[in-house]
Amino acid sequence: MTDAAPAHPEQEPDLARHLGLLIQSVGDYAIFLLDQRGYVQTWNRGAERMKGYRADEIIGRHFSTFYQQEDVERDHPGDELAIATAEGRYEEEGWRVRKDGSRFWANVTITAIRDHDGTLLGFGKVTRDLTARRLSEEQLRASAATLQEANQELDQFRRLVASVRDYAIFMLDAGGFIASWNAGAQNIKQYAAEEAIGRHFSIFYTQPDKDRDHPAYELQVAAAEGRYEEEGWRVRKDGSTFWASVTITAVRNDHGVLVGFAKVTRDLTERRAAEEELRRTQERLRRSNHDLQQFAAVAAHDLSEPLHTAAGFADLLVRREGDRLSAEGREVLDQLTASVGRMRDLISDVLSYARLVDVPSAPATVQLRPAVERVVAALEAAIDERGARVELDVPEGAAVSADVMSVELVLQNLLANGLKFGDGDTPLITIAAEPERDGWCIAVTDNGSGIPVADQDRIFGAFEQVDGARADRGSGLGLAIARRHVDRYGGQIGVQSSPGSGSRFFFWLPGA
Repeated sequence: MTDAAPAHPEQEPDLARHLGLLIQSVGDYAIFLLDQRGYVQTWNRGAERMKGYRADEIIGRHFSTFYQQEDVERDHPGDELAIATAEGRYEEEGWRVRKDGSRFWANVTITAIRDHDGTLLGFGKVTRDLTARRLSEEQLRASAATLQEANQELDQFRRLVASVRDYAIFMLDAGGFIASWNAGAQNIKQYAAEEAIGRHFSIFYTQPDKDRDHPAYELQVAAAEGRYEEEGWRVRKDGSTFWASVTITAVRNDHGVLVGFAKVTRDLTERRAAEEELRRTQERLRRSNHDLQQFAAVAAHDLSEPLHTAAGFADLLVRREGDRLSAEGREVLDQLTASVGRMRDLISDVLSYARLVDVPSAPATVQLRPAVERVVAALEAAIDERGARVELDVPEGAAVSADVMSVELVLQNLLANGLKFGDGDTPLITIAAEPERDGWCIAVTDNGSGIPVADQDRIFGAFEQVDGARADRGSGLGLAIARRHVDRYGGQIGVQSSPGSGSRFFFWLPGA
């Protein structure tokens, strides 16, 4: 056997020239030589395309030109050449910098070049732009992280749904067959998961609903409109019925294709029973109130007749025997006439109080300033008799949502109380209105002796009065009537007072 013949010496220049042409023509890789210190000696078309420098701009410059500032400051380019010198090659991936300052993710290989006796001649450097691949990998990692988070949230949601006991939450397929089951469904409907899954959801419906194909109708509406909701009777496993709130939501995939339905059911049997009991109580109360009103009307009529008779006899006696009556006899007649008047007022107040159980008329816009002025004009005689001063602080345009009669009756009652219980010598009464919340607060303030704190809630009850008040105490129904008028329109009424400092009665009504 003989050794292979060595390459012909004249072929080596051609080989080197061909290799150089090959390297120069490569466009996807930056391939160039560095001297022993790292200065660029050659430059190919791929290097120009990747890094942005022409050969005449970069040859002779140090290869650290392609590195980020922080890499240059820690002499990372020098470390790469040291490793390549010691180990023959160095490879890494990292950020590199183009001529325009933009970055790209590069795969870098640096290979030490030595002659036949091992002397270092320089380095061969090959760089590939992997930015697109890195972005894809980052997107893939981000997508994987997002998917993992979504799966974790889905698992948490599944555990949440599975553990809920107050709601039956389960899935139906597009045909209405049960595909999932939670603890609430088992608690409400009594079926275990293995007993329910795979069966049609119509098993929960009464026979009349099945006969009219109501379950299919619900799915049809949910598919067409996105959801269906109702309350109705449903059937448990043991055949008992319960009143259910039902919501069925259509579930579609990303292409809009119907894949099934989500169904949520809540047992409202107790609430329905409570509502029925409330309705029955309200009906009994309505009948009782009606009977009370009828009784009050009859009683008022029957009581008024003797009063009319007594008043008539007293008047007749005064006209016939007035000149011959003694002072004692006239005093008795005056007391009789006053008692008849108080009794008439009491009967009138009782009748008014009873009538307030009726449904109020529809609220309208009531202008407060004109209403206050009308009430003050109606009580002008009483104001003059007491020598009172009435001051108004009600802005024009202030309006509430109620009815005129109710507002004026409340104002009249509060103003009359102020006249009655104001300072004995110089009563001063202020009527003011201020905006509050979404309505108006109307206050009637007097300078009387005040009301003890313990009595301030009690006086709004029927036939309640303050102990030790003036002799002319009235029927004890005025404030109770005022409260009923205010309550009828969603308002509030109250008093602020302390003994010796007067009283501030106020009521709030929603704005118009």
